[in-house]
Amino acid sequence: MQLFTSELLLKAKHLLSKEMTTYRKTSGFRLDGITGVLILLGFIVAMYFIIKYTLIALTFVAPLLLIATLIIDHTVVTNYLKWIGSTLKTNLPLGIGAILVTIFGYALVFPFLFGKALLKKRFKQAQQEYEKDRQGELIDFEEIESKPNREKPLELPQLKKQPGGGNAYDKYFEQ
Repeated sequence: MQLFTSELLLKAKHLLSKEMTTYRKTSGFRLDGITGVLILLGFIVAMYFIIKYTLIALTFVAPLLLIATLIIDHTVVTNYLKWIGSTLKTNLPLGIGAILVTIFGYALVFPFLFGKALLKKRFKQAQQEYEKDRQGELIDFEEIESKPNREKPLELPQLKKQPGGGNAYDKYFEQ
């Protein structure tokens, strides 16, 4: 009986070691459940701090972006304000919400308006380049006065008619 169990244990040990070696060869890097949760938690914490410091930076930069937006294309800001006014007239709760988002979320609204102004400017530039390519570019020129040479008139030799009727279309041009 003891021989049977020791033999069985040897076979089981051999099979387990064989499984372990093949598992190690195929997996390369093995994560336990706790390690995966810790990595996920670390990723979430890192994203929190990245977003937090980005928003802090945007609160200081947002007024400068509003001024830059007004310089690049002031119609973006005026159209945004018109949209808020029309939203107030048509849907009062949504209009009040838009005003509150603009006031308290200015760190996100002003960069959005800045991006919209930049896109609008680039679109206009691309459209102007397309029109320039399509119609051609106007070039500067200098008008030169030309005086005809009146001393010697231009003499051209007389045109001789070819005998033999020319071609089949001559009959259409005769008077």
